[in-house]
Amino acid sequence: MTETLHSVSPADPADELGRFPVADTAAVDAAVARARAAFPAWRDAGFEARAAVLRRFRDRAAERSDELAQLVAREVGKALWDARGEARLLAPKVDVTLGDGMGFVAPIAPAAGTRATWHPRGVLAVLGPFNFPAHLPNGHIVPALALGNTLVFKPSDLTPAVGAWMAALWREAGLPEGVLEIVHGGADPGRALALHPDVDGVLFTGSWAVGRALREATADQPEKILALEMGGKNAMVVLADADLDLAVAEAALSICATTGQRCSCTSRIFAEHAILEPFAEKLTRVLAGVVVGPPLEDGVFMGPLVSRAAFDKVMRYRELAAAAGGERVSLPQPDRPPPYLGPGLVRFPDARQDHAYHRDEIFGPEAGLYPVGDLDEAIAAVNDSDLGLVASVMTRDRARYEHCIGRIETGLLNWNRGTVGASGRLPFGGRKRSGNDRPAGVLATLYCAVPQSHLEHAGGFDPDALPPGMPRP
Repeated sequence: MTETLHSVSPADPADELGRFPVADTAAVDAAVARARAAFPAWRDAGFEARAAVLRRFRDRAAERSDELAQLVAREVGKALWDARGEARLLAPKVDVTLGDGMGFVAPIAPAAGTRATWHPRGVLAVLGPFNFPAHLPNGHIVPALALGNTLVFKPSDLTPAVGAWMAALWREAGLPEGVLEIVHGGADPGRALALHPDVDGVLFTGSWAVGRALREATADQPEKILALEMGGKNAMVVLADADLDLAVAEAALSICATTGQRCSCTSRIFAEHAILEPFAEKLTRVLAGVVVGPPLEDGVFMGPLVSRAAFDKVMRYRELAAAAGGERVSLPQPDRPPPYLGPGLVRFPDARQDHAYHRDEIFGPEAGLYPVGDLDEAIAAVNDSDLGLVASVMTRDRARYEHCIGRIETGLLNWNRGTVGASGRLPFGGRKRSGNDRPAGVLATLYCAVPQSHLEHAGGFDPDALPPGMPRP
């Protein structure tokens, strides 16, 4: 009997969103074979024909963004304001890809008789996360299709309904059969897909542990490109001259957005001594007022975590805070069963980062607050991390922010903005264990294409061009 995924809303166990067959090895093989068979025709269709399909998808995604938002809110537990924000990102990705994104894979002609062209890689696997189940896979799918690749998409096993919705929308937009295949399941079908010899690349968003496993498992397939976005342990630096209200608002938003389940959420805050107490007082008051509740209700900022397992993980780390040397700030918790929980804040006496609480990605609305004596101490503390996705610097002095550029070891560095949010017209990717130098965003076209270089001559033999000692024909 075929194993089945039951998608149930974390906000309401009675709200079942569908049942989806888990792909076994034979199903993965069949999906890859269909994508491989569809590849030549999709590649040869030409850019304009592919772009027309992408634009139809764009228009349908824009028209049906409210429908998608409702589905994301139900399946992930994401508050409706947050789910609407995600749903509205699908359509603009098409325009960015067909515009600025394609500029990075334009033909290169540095001199007469020399040029380079860009071509699709073949069949690509997209392994999607649960926290942005539409937007993040879409960030891989759109550029891959634009360049002529075919795809096999495995959504998170926590969000199969959103994945199925997206695949159906592509079919409605006129995507030919086989160009985008979908398989469901957890680690086993994901591994079978990633390791498949007929898959030319793996585009992954998720944890460092899974990204590392993918890299190790594909060590004997060096020709297979891996684009790995693997999370963060993101930091905010609050300097003494910062706009206090702005710093508090951006910190609270960055701790709590998506119930802390964004790879870009803030989990470490380093504040200069002069501002530490007023900042802590204001932040505690704001976090205490965050509205937690059913994601479809008006006025709710945070819904539940995606699962009971996610809740249990956050609670395990909260129990470690005291052993790490911290004092938990008392904050009200929602009068609702798991996986609902409220924000957490822990104060530490110094900025040492020597415990798992400080170093591991917790993936919940939980942050540590650390005192620092000056900007250079803050930079050193931010960099004392295995991850390097996003950091932000709160200061009125642009020169102090500029001092951090190139010194803070992250893929994204913001000034007077929180760590959540990003521009689709910029690269998105991290350093250290946060990524493998395959940033998404506007640069996604680069890992979806492969260059071919050409030395060219129109013909006509010139015997004088032969080197000495080479006989003429």
